[in-house]
Amino acid sequence: MKLNNILSMKLWAGLLVLAAPFALPQALAQTAHAKYGPQATRLFQNQTYVRKNPAPDFWALMPYYIHQQDGRSCSVASVTMVMNAARASMRLTASDELVTQKGIIDKVKNDAWSKGVGEGGKGVDLDTLGKIVEQALAVYGLKGTVQVIHADPKAEAKSKKQLHDLLITNELSDQNFIIANFLQSEYTGDPEGAVGHIAPVAAYNAAQKQVLIFDPDRQYYEPYWISEEVFFKGMATTDGSSGKTRGYVWLQLQK
Repeated sequence: MKLNNILSMKLWAGLLVLAAPFALPQALAQTAHAKYGPQATRLFQNQTYVRKNPAPDFWALMPYYIHQQDGRSCSVASVTMVMNAARASMRLTASDELVTQKGIIDKVKNDAWSKGVGEGGKGVDLDTLGKIVEQALAVYGLKGTVQVIHADPKAEAKSKKQLHDLLITNELSDQNFIIANFLQSEYTGDPEGAVGHIAPVAAYNAAQKQVLIFDPDRQYYEPYWISEEVFFKGMATTDGSSGKTRGYVWLQLQK
């Protein structure tokens, strides 16, 4: 190879190296998605409701808002949060542990749950989640009724009214909770998050018809508001593992 050709190649290589730092961010900017779509508003950007209203579920859940321990364990984190919130008014002793993700799996001993959130697992469906909540109540000495409600797009008006009424009831007291099962991308707007997900409802702003989600996927998300319409839409999706629509677990505590 002639010397002038070698020098020419080195010159071009140097120019490419110099250009790369400027070209790469521009290319990334063209492909990167925003953290949230227009349907979601971060709690940080909209704090007024929880500052000016009692928001009992928000204050019951907030001290226990945790990150799911791995990509399969949104159900574990969600039920852990709710069980801690359900025990918040109980008189605990110094030897009483808080509910933990590892602890709740060990105590509940639900095989479908253990396998679903174990290595290679794919999580759990809504009906299994309802059974887990029932078992968790028992092992932590709590009493309550658990209802599994599938969002029904074929009877949309009726299904939406039932959801609306329960959201109203839910916001009146910290003695009931909603754990939602939904398609995550419908709430966050990230197409890469088109997977089934589980999270508790932390508050409901009836005047604005907005629902606050305590998303346990804290590697990427924080609490966010979505409209009641979007809330229903994300649950009125089909879970491929069960063939049923997603929905929510309604938990009413009893003294």
